[in-house]
Amino acid sequence: MPENTIAIDDIQERLNQYALKDFINKDLLTAYEGWSIKKLSSFFVKHKVSGAPVIASDDELVGVVTQSDIVRFESREPSEREMKKLVEQFCGPFGGTIDPAEIRRMQGKANEHCTVNSIMTPSVISTDVNTSMAKACNTVIKMGIHRLFVTEKGILIGVISAMDILKLLVTEE
Repeated sequence: MPENTIAIDDIQERLNQYALKDFINKDLLTAYEGWSIKKLSSFFVKHKVSGAPVIASDDELVGVVTQSDIVRFESREPSEREMKKLVEQFCGPFGGTIDPAEIRRMQGKANEHCTVNSIMTPSVISTDVNTSMAKACNTVIKMGIHRLFVTEKGILIGVISAMDILKLLVTEE
């Protein structure tokens, strides 16, 4: 049997001794899907963070957003679909039209009108709080992610990072 296989088996055996719920960070900053891009930017600066999970008004985890998403949004022209959505928000459910000059003005202020929902990544990798620590680690490795969001009955309750897992393993030595 190769030497690294024994080490991996040993690590997985040790990780199975721990409950994920005992090691998650519950002190988590979240962004709301309805926030404007401008408010999100201020939130990142105020809290000195580069990303956050996104929750809906019912606290359901619906996405993740980062500073890179803001940069991508601000460095491109809005699509026709995004502009149509903006016009619908501006005019309300009964429709209406907006002249081209007003649309250009709105484009210039898009970060005040467009929401986090329009720039977030809607696919979030999460796991249930009752998942084993070993399975959570395997998910982090397999998916190539740095943070795994932890939910309970679909509601975000915390996060565990690759660094948290490494600290756990090193302090055990």
